[in-house]
Amino acid sequence: MAILTGVIVVATLIAMTSGRVPPVLALIIALLVAGVAGIATPTELFSGLSNGGVITIAAMLVIAKGVLATGVVSRVTFRLLSGVTTPGQTLRRIVPPIGIISSLINTTPIVAMLIPATKELQQRSGVPARSVLLPVAHATTLAGSMTLIGTSSNLIIAGMAAPYGVQLSMFSFVPVAAPVAIVGGIAVIVCSRYLLKGKPKAPAKDLHWRVEIPLSSRSVSVGRTAADVGIARTAEYELIDVRRWGESVVTDSVLEEDDLLVYRATESGVRMLWTSPRFGLAPHHLFAVTIDTNQSGSIRDLQDDEDLLVVAAETTKRFRETSLRPGRTVYVSTASRDILTHHPLVGLWQNAAGKAPQPGKTWIALGVLLAVIVAASFGLAPVELAASIGAVAMIVTGVLTPRSAVRALDWNILAIIAGSIGLGVMVIESGLGGYLSGAIIELSAGSIPLMVAVIALGTTVLTNLVTNAAAASILTPVAITVATSMGVNPLILLILVGTCISFTFLNPFSHQSNLMVMEPGKYTTSTFVRFGIPITLVSLVTAFAVAWPLLTFWH
Repeated sequence: MAILTGVIVVATLIAMTSGRVPPVLALIIALLVAGVAGIATPTELFSGLSNGGVITIAAMLVIAKGVLATGVVSRVTFRLLSGVTTPGQTLRRIVPPIGIISSLINTTPIVAMLIPATKELQQRSGVPARSVLLPVAHATTLAGSMTLIGTSSNLIIAGMAAPYGVQLSMFSFVPVAAPVAIVGGIAVIVCSRYLLKGKPKAPAKDLHWRVEIPLSSRSVSVGRTAADVGIARTAEYELIDVRRWGESVVTDSVLEEDDLLVYRATESGVRMLWTSPRFGLAPHHLFAVTIDTNQSGSIRDLQDDEDLLVVAAETTKRFRETSLRPGRTVYVSTASRDILTHHPLVGLWQNAAGKAPQPGKTWIALGVLLAVIVAASFGLAPVELAASIGAVAMIVTGVLTPRSAVRALDWNILAIIAGSIGLGVMVIESGLGGYLSGAIIELSAGSIPLMVAVIALGTTVLTNLVTNAAAASILTPVAITVATSMGVNPLILLILVGTCISFTFLNPFSHQSNLMVMEPGKYTTSTFVRFGIPITLVSLVTAFAVAWPLLTFWH
């Protein structure tokens, strides 16, 4: 069975790495073949579907969506990066706080939020997004490995280790992961200066869209100027007027409730303004609608009730002075798609942007996240239960709607993680894990330093070939067996594995965050390899230097 399992596992990993087969499909086929071959029972193979780690990951995705929906990361990022002029200065300011956040919530939505923030920084200050995005992605990955909930692989390791009597708590990974995150973060900043050089191209933008956004009482911009909060000018938009009670005031005035901010913008700038958390807009979607009418009137006539707001149109005039014309595209927001469906002036419409951020819910969302962390850290509740309660709290308190919470669940990632756990079960039940453990012990020749080096290097190679979930599922039972055979503390060895699984720096397809920044940063696979090699070497050396003394001390 061990040989057959080895063939299945290798074939699955090759299929997942090639990119020709969806990873979920490759894993499902592997589990089905293993079930037919009798390697393990169906209950064992599909145990990942009810695994506590998978449940926790799903709940934390909802919690992360709730926190990010308040726009708090965007606001904090703007304050941190205010006045920066170089990539090095940008990274020194942003890496430490983003690293802390990454250890508490899933890194993927954080990177998603930082992509538009770095683009805005490039337009505002001339700092190339290329010099910032990849270092930030790697820094968040390193920092995410410091806690149990910071990355999915740690949760998988904890779930698979529990039956062996090895208990991993919220901060068990800190002794190895924290030094690696600090040293690796420094390496990321230093290497980016020499390996990610580039100047942003700044072609002239055609600001032919007029945008009118009212400032609500919920806005964080009230009492401050537009420049103070970063909504005055970028390459994508420019504030041209502030209207107060129907009269124009200077654009650098202190903003007040109900002010109407008027912009010239590109079409991308329209979406950027809408998704900014600084206006306190209603939690509505932005829609691009096409006019379907032969009646006379103005664009403002679209806004025939308080449930629809005209946001942008291609015009240099006020909306009330811009005539309706069949085929004209206008951006509007509304609480219900039904209003657009039955509106007599709307011919076609499509969703253009998600709901506007809701900064008024910031403290509720942060309070829920803090409660989950405290409950899990002090053992007040199992981590999966604490996270699930937190996810429900995001809905009950109105931070997220039930539909938004469901959309926060990345079913593809969850399925890959669940399937990867089944792959680990195959390795255990077939006896393949014993052979792998024996090979590591033989290579180590009874030497703890050599054993640490073999496991750290093997984990790093595997995690850059396949998903971190698959690497965690395969290596967890192997590490426990090696620790038992060599008489060392399995907890430290599992912490080492969990830390090294985050070294996904060489292959853009080995981590979701890598793929997310690849296009915005204009990176290639060779960029990842060139930038990733020194980061990987520094991280490996640090992990070895920390784990070896710990294992020797608890030998």
